[in-house]
Amino acid sequence: MNIRFSSQQAGCFPPRGRAGMTLVEVIFALAITALMLGGIITGYIYCTTTAIKSELAQMANARALQRIEEARSAQWNTSSSLAADQLVAANFPDETVTLDMPGTDTNGTLATIETTITPISPTPSAPPLRSIHVDCIWQFRGAEWVTNSIETIQAASQ
Repeated sequence: MNIRFSSQQAGCFPPRGRAGMTLVEVIFALAITALMLGGIITGYIYCTTTAIKSELAQMANARALQRIEEARSAQWNTSSSLAADQLVAANFPDETVTLDMPGTDTNGTLATIETTITPISPTPSAPPLRSIHVDCIWQFRGAEWVTNSIETIQAASQ
């Protein structure tokens, strides 16, 4: 025989007024979820954009360094009776190159390589020096102009 007292409740269900979530609670949960997803998507877009820009900057540096090496390999000898001077700006005209993105089907980004060769003469008795300055100028996604610059100084017969 079971005896039930009136102070005991018959089940573990919540009271009838609190059986589920209210509309306000659902809207707050959706708002928090939307903010989290927005932050995740924004972070992903920022990271991929930065990675692409870094890769293009590395390719531009490689192209500028290639031009520096071409200029450094040019003959420039002032001690010879037949002074061979190939280290002049006319031998290194502006060049338009493509910064290719490996693994993509895009046409790449166009860049212009500009070379400036300037004589440096600290004193007349000092050995002649020349400054070789190379700029690789390119545009990131049609909006931001970026310039990668490399400069070196070279002495004759070096």
